[in-house]
Amino acid sequence: MICVPGDDVAPLQDGLMRGHGTYAHSNQLVSCGAGRIERVNKLASVRPVRGRYTGSVGDLVVGEIVEVAHRSWKVDVGSTRKATLAITSVTLPDDAQRVRTHEDTLAMRELFKEGDVVVCEVQAVNADGQLHLHMKSNRYGLLENGCVVRVNQHLVRRLKHHFVELPDINVELCVGHNGRVWVQRAIPSQWIEAEAQDGGGGAGEADALLSAEAWRRVRKRHSALPLEDNEREACCRARNAVAVLGSGGCVVDGDSILKIYRASLGDAPSKMLTRAVAQKLVADFLGERAPEPMDEGEDAMQL
Repeated sequence: MICVPGDDVAPLQDGLMRGHGTYAHSNQLVSCGAGRIERVNKLASVRPVRGRYTGSVGDLVVGEIVEVAHRSWKVDVGSTRKATLAITSVTLPDDAQRVRTHEDTLAMRELFKEGDVVVCEVQAVNADGQLHLHMKSNRYGLLENGCVVRVNQHLVRRLKHHFVELPDINVELCVGHNGRVWVQRAIPSQWIEAEAQDGGGGAGEADALLSAEAWRRVRKRHSALPLEDNEREACCRARNAVAVLGSGGCVVDGDSILKIYRASLGDAPSKMLTRAVAQKLVADFLGERAPEPMDEGEDAMQL
């Protein structure tokens, strides 16, 4: 349920507790901002429609390296402060398990440098909002040969799997809780299975059994392989599908992206961001009647 400032959220009874975005007035919880009302057991709060990413432990985030500091990287994840990725929270090359040395600190740019896009997980959140990240999972690391799309973080729900492959399209997504979605060509399953078999794993368990170093090799091979024209078009269409969902305020997940992707097949990817086509795609997705189209020469949205 959506509310605006001054709306009644819930009556103060039966031990109801006041959460973020609310205040007590005349035995009522009242909203002090615009957003979505959320209630978990007896805790009522208002989640703002827009705002900076605050982060929670366990969130998967897509961010950009903006600084190589002393024994850590500073990562832009859309929060009020730059997140910290310590060198002790990153798997070393060749999966070495040892204490980080001064030589490792000097070689930090060989792992990640300014401008690199990475996928991490939130390990801790300080009282001042500072986020600490880690890459303890083998799937986390450097992202290459793709693009990032930014949407409102509140449109991203907690999913069972945030690495999503669109079926029959050869496009893979990494949906971050911070509203950043990575779009790339899907990594061929044969590469993953070959790496798993070299490491002693089975084909069916390849994704889970690959080590961090094996994933680095697979990603490096993927980044070195140029995209074919049809693969580039598929990635562009998936990227624009995410942008259309974000502009329309729709939930961004694998199913919604796939629906917009398939509904747009009658138009060129570049036309998806014109106002008329974008509104029609969103209206069809929501099951509503499309609004009157605007002039063909008018751009859709500033995405």
